[in-house]
Amino acid sequence: MRTEPLLIFFLAFLSAVILILVLIIILISSQLQKSTKLKAKQFARYNLITLKNKIIFLGDSLTEFFPIDEFFHSYNPYNRGIASDTTDGVLKRLETNVIAMDPSKVFVQIGTNDLIHRKTKHPETVAANIIKIIEQLKESLPTTEIYLISLYPVNMRAYFFSMFFVLNRKNKDIRKINSILREYCEKENIPFIDLYPLLADEKGNLKREYTVEGIHINFSGYEQIAKALLPYLE
Repeated sequence: MRTEPLLIFFLAFLSAVILILVLIIILISSQLQKSTKLKAKQFARYNLITLKNKIIFLGDSLTEFFPIDEFFHSYNPYNRGIASDTTDGVLKRLETNVIAMDPSKVFVQIGTNDLIHRKTKHPETVAANIIKIIEQLKESLPTTEIYLISLYPVNMRAYFFSMFFVLNRKNKDIRKINSILREYCEKENIPFIDLYPLLADEKGNLKREYTVEGIHINFSGYEQIAKALLPYLE
């Protein structure tokens, strides 16, 4: 009989913890959305004084947190990654953040945040939006070299807290998107840089030694990515 109050207390405590975590995630998501819009506006203002005919890396946090200025310092690239951004967000800021700079090369890596909303953003929908981005770049920047980087794998079990960051992202969806993008790139003669195999373990998950929490890449991971990308910058 004494175990019942303890069980009730435990369940109530667990429910409270889960509720707090959900509220924190909602709050962080809200702040990130505001930050995304602010950074897009800031990039547009930066572009009034930046140099033309340079290399641009475009994407979400996987790009923003990529220290390209350290790995590729001799090329003086510009980082136009924004944490929490989606394919819709990139399409909205493409003109002011990228096209206005008239770059020599653009490296695009976007799409993982779309997969949080799996009910409305199916792999085919995400891939279609990425293709829209590439098509708009091709149309507006006919002399610019465009490179499409694959989506990276995720790892739900990298750490005990990974599920709270990976959320609804599934590697099977990521592989589907990459497959569609590869087919499109082959048809359109656009370089498709598939880094999924480089970052994946034998089960197809993001290698634990390359990730911070199951999604984002640590220094060791970016070191491998930089080595793979370097030939395309030359």
